[in-house]
Amino acid sequence: MLQKTKLYLILIILIFSSCSSVKIAKQDNSSIIAISATSTGLGSKGYGILITLENIDTKEMFKSKSLSPISSHSVIQNLSPGKYIVRKVEVPVGNFMYSNWSDSVKTFFGQINIAPNSKYYLGDFAGTRDVGKKNVLRLRIENQNIPEKLKEKIENDKTGWKDGEFIKLYPYEKEELLVY
Repeated sequence: MLQKTKLYLILIILIFSSCSSVKIAKQDNSSIIAISATSTGLGSKGYGILITLENIDTKEMFKSKSLSPISSHSVIQNLSPGKYIVRKVEVPVGNFMYSNWSDSVKTFFGQINIAPNSKYYLGDFAGTRDVGKKNVLRLRIENQNIPEKLKEKIENDKTGWKDGEFIKLYPYEKEELLVY
């Protein structure tokens, strides 16, 4: 009976993990953009960051998807070439979802020019919530390198993204982005 229960538990975990992870696949002339974050606050830990990009010309919105439920990485796939801005940032920490869609987000990231067949990285952020600071989460670049797990997930034979280098888009290394 105990072995049967363990088998069911393993089966449920496998089904959940396979259904909830993002499948990366390159399409003709499109690009991919990725971002990473881990956060802490009030005894809670947060994994991940979600962004919403807006195409300046078409006003079309694109929301990133987390690579898995507890992944610190998220991606937007199949972006057409063009000019984009980051319209919104969302960061889950424990049971809270911090979000910022003010002009400060647009100013922080600036205009992003997406070229065809390119891989972009917005940064590996660390977020902290100071006690008594009106629920403000402070995000800053923690690491200058693209995390190996993210590179392995995107750059492999199955995805079509093996060729070319990531283009790093973070001149804002010493600045902080506030998310409320």
